[in-house]
Amino acid sequence: MIQLGIQIGHLHPLFVHLPIGIIMLAFILEVYGRLKSKDAFNEVVEFTLLVAGVTALLSLGTGWLLGEESGYDEDSLFLHRWMAVAFTVTTVLLYLVKRSKIEWVSKTYIPMFLLVLALISLTGHFGGNMTHGEDYLFMEEKEELVITNIQEAQVYAQVIQPILDDKCVSCHNANKAKGGLLMSTPNEILKGGDSGSLFDTISGQEQALFLERIHLPLDNDDHMPPKGKVQLTDNEKALLEWWMANKNCFECKVNELPKEGKMATILTSLEQDTSAIALLTKDAVEVPKEWLQNVKDAGISVQTLSSTNHLLRVNMASMNAVTEETLEMLEDYAPNVIEMDLGFSNFNNDLMAALKPFKNLLKLKLQHTQVTDDIGKYLGDFELLESLNLYGTSVTDKLIDELKENKRLRNIYLWKTEVTEDGLAQLQQDLPSVTIQQIGADVFKATVLDPPTIISDRSFFSDSLKIAIESLFEGTEIYYTLDGSEPTESSLKYEGEITLETTANVKAISTKKEWEPSHITERTFIKNNIAYANVDLLSVPNEKYKGQEGKTLMDQKRGSVNFVDGNWLGFEGKHLNAVVELEKKQSISKVSIGALSAPASWIFYPTSFVVSVSNDGANYKEVGRKDMGNEEPNAEVKLTFFDLDIAPTDAKYVKLSIKSPLKNPDWHTDPGGKSWIFIDEVVLN
Repeated sequence: MIQLGIQIGHLHPLFVHLPIGIIMLAFILEVYGRLKSKDAFNEVVEFTLLVAGVTALLSLGTGWLLGEESGYDEDSLFLHRWMAVAFTVTTVLLYLVKRSKIEWVSKTYIPMFLLVLALISLTGHFGGNMTHGEDYLFMEEKEELVITNIQEAQVYAQVIQPILDDKCVSCHNANKAKGGLLMSTPNEILKGGDSGSLFDTISGQEQALFLERIHLPLDNDDHMPPKGKVQLTDNEKALLEWWMANKNCFECKVNELPKEGKMATILTSLEQDTSAIALLTKDAVEVPKEWLQNVKDAGISVQTLSSTNHLLRVNMASMNAVTEETLEMLEDYAPNVIEMDLGFSNFNNDLMAALKPFKNLLKLKLQHTQVTDDIGKYLGDFELLESLNLYGTSVTDKLIDELKENKRLRNIYLWKTEVTEDGLAQLQQDLPSVTIQQIGADVFKATVLDPPTIISDRSFFSDSLKIAIESLFEGTEIYYTLDGSEPTESSLKYEGEITLETTANVKAISTKKEWEPSHITERTFIKNNIAYANVDLLSVPNEKYKGQEGKTLMDQKRGSVNFVDGNWLGFEGKHLNAVVELEKKQSISKVSIGALSAPASWIFYPTSFVVSVSNDGANYKEVGRKDMGNEEPNAEVKLTFFDLDIAPTDAKYVKLSIKSPLKNPDWHTDPGGKSWIFIDEVVLN
């Protein structure tokens, strides 16, 4: 009988909100009727109060029965129950008072209505405390837990507890201990609930009680979290399993526990880059090419950090015509500018105010300019400033007091200034983490040029493509190759835009007299003049790395080294088989596949791929294969295209069988573990 009562009590959530809404409606109708002097509203209000009384009785009855279920705090339950009784009784009385014709009784109507509203508020508040916790209504926003180094993170406090707090504690807290289980602290978790310890294996099951409950079907009454609540993700389940497999350690660090296979990747994904440049990158807006070109036409060298990172480096070094108008040209995208080089220019104190919009500057170079201590009043505006170059300027110890406000400053160059040894000591005391560079001028005479940037908005083309190559430094010469060979000063000299008419692996260097050549910059451009109708995946990619499935291989978008960017298909411990259907029968002479290698994340290049063709989609003939072999030991993150030339062949369908290593090589930190292949594009020519 008790169990039947509890089952009926489960209807409480169905009824509990009805009297609240109906009472509020009755109050609004009452106020409206009095303001408009409409006596006809009396009958409507009277009926509404009757319905409110009936639903209040239903809510009270089901709630009382539900309270017989264990797990609720007795004090909270007592308050909620008797507040509900008071509300129900006064609601019924309110209805009777509304109907009464006795004058003194009618005078109690409005005060009683206000009492009913107060009681429903208190009843709802105490009920909310039981369900969601005492701080639910005025809950303080929790500070987001940020993990910057996963290896040093506390397994329970920083990895496991946030999962439990988010998905479990709402049903297992001091006010609502469902199943007698509390999960707010390690001691409560170890104690367990009515069914025993969470870590004990129950009879007939291989898993511990906790894991068994989270893996039950969603419709099962014992499933955790219950249906209707936000569910655990696959990664969260994997983390809980890993923690429990390692004796549910409450005091361990991540680096003290074994991390096999996919677990290392999941743990690494919890890390957040909190550096200033990472945070600015998230908020950076895209900079239009037209704006960049206009700025360059004005003689200002400006470059984005990469094709996908819209933060800007500005170089006005050695310019003798820097003016307020020059700097105003950059203001449209001032929040994107993180580096500005004004060294050896005519920049002076009067122009310092024009830098105020560039509040996100991380690096400011003012070497050999006409600035003095007067710039100090402006430096505090640059709260993110990490590097300041004042070499060869007239600044003195007076500037040191101003610099102490730049708490993020890490490097400052003060050689050949008027700053004394006492001033340097004071600066080191004010900013203990700053490195004061007091070395010769040759530190500012770069021995290696920055590599040039290969500029194009596309990596694929069908007919021809124009590309440009730019260097950040003035007075440099650029040399390049198109066949993937390493460029030297004997290679092609860059004179202007390059027109590509075939697939090209472009490599370039910058050179300048008395400077060492830059490192090589590289970018591959793929000609693809065969139109696809569809790509049918015969192998199912991992759910987390499925991109747009078959469309990913034909969207002409290269993936990046960030393999969660949505442009990759990932396959764990399996080969990739796919069929490319062309829009029409065409001659094919070359097949290329784009792949990623990131051994630290268990990702390796394919070992080989086989190409077969068909005209009917049923009968295929092998026309070529390429063996790449297994990778040599390395820890680089890199991507490339593998090309296979075949005899010209007419086909409507092309089948690809891309072979995975399947397992990590012997030289890997986890030899024999399931490895991954990541493929982003298939190109036919």
